[in-house]
Amino acid sequence: MHDERCRVFLHPSGSRRLKRMKRPLPHTRPARRIGVLSAGLLSLCLTGWAGCGATERTVDSPIRVMTFNVLCSFCNLEDFDPWEERLAYFADILARHDPDLIGLQELMLASEVEQLRTLRPGYEAVFFHNEQGLKDYPDATILYRSSRYELLESGSYWLSPTPDEPWSVGFSKTAQLFRLVLWARLEDESQGRELFFVTTHFDNNAPSQDLSAPLLLERTAPMADRLPVVVTGDFNSQTFDPAYHVLVEGLPGSDFRFTDAYEIASERRIETNLDPPPPYDAVGRIDHIFLAGHAWRSREWAVDMTTYGSRSRYPSDHFPVAAVLEW
Repeated sequence: MHDERCRVFLHPSGSRRLKRMKRPLPHTRPARRIGVLSAGLLSLCLTGWAGCGATERTVDSPIRVMTFNVLCSFCNLEDFDPWEERLAYFADILARHDPDLIGLQELMLASEVEQLRTLRPGYEAVFFHNEQGLKDYPDATILYRSSRYELLESGSYWLSPTPDEPWSVGFSKTAQLFRLVLWARLEDESQGRELFFVTTHFDNNAPSQDLSAPLLLERTAPMADRLPVVVTGDFNSQTFDPAYHVLVEGLPGSDFRFTDAYEIASERRIETNLDPPPPYDAVGRIDHIFLAGHAWRSREWAVDMTTYGSRSRYPSDHFPVAAVLEW
């Protein structure tokens, strides 16, 4: 653990440029103290300290977007800190990046969504709610800044041969988990404009990714005909995989495709508190922010490789990915 935060700027040539931030950061302390710090910050939020919650944006503000697979609360307890400690890490990540729109993956319970919302006041949540009495399923969850956005409508479909049938599977002959695409139509009240925000979690059992990618494109194309679209998620698809190429190149006979925010970013960087900065395999990334339906600009793209706690561990088996977008 180190007291100095590093930013490594990535360039298409593969070279890396390191810039150090002079201010020491509290989250580089051991996990026990992180928990105390987060509790103190939460107390200030609840008493009305304006600087703590999700901040207000101005009319000309860009859109700050994040995608993050948080690693389920009961997964891989040997290599990662307990969920209760990781919640404080998540709070720090959200505070530093302060996203307007967040696509989350691998939450299992509605109560876990509420835990995240409590840690960072100012967000409303959208996730699958079954009106037929079966459980909620927030494996794909959207958080949006309530001071900026109004939810106009939302929906979901399932990554399966019968996408409109809840809890359907079938893209893999092996044990495929329930996977879905969640979308929300949001009005940016500061600018009087609307967009679609989408998040998903492709299953990691092949050929689920290869079959999910065409479905996602087909279902997103009508949205993009109406409004700008941002699609986030854990796609379990590296940049050399067939599913990724389908998403960014489109289907035969169609000119609709996604633009990867990473590829058009004016600046790409790694944010970390490790010295030396860890290597990052951009070619092997599987968490993506895609754009469609508008001439988007990506001002910056960042992957967060900050570690936490006394054992200097990552908060998840996925890194948070953030982008600053303009439209």
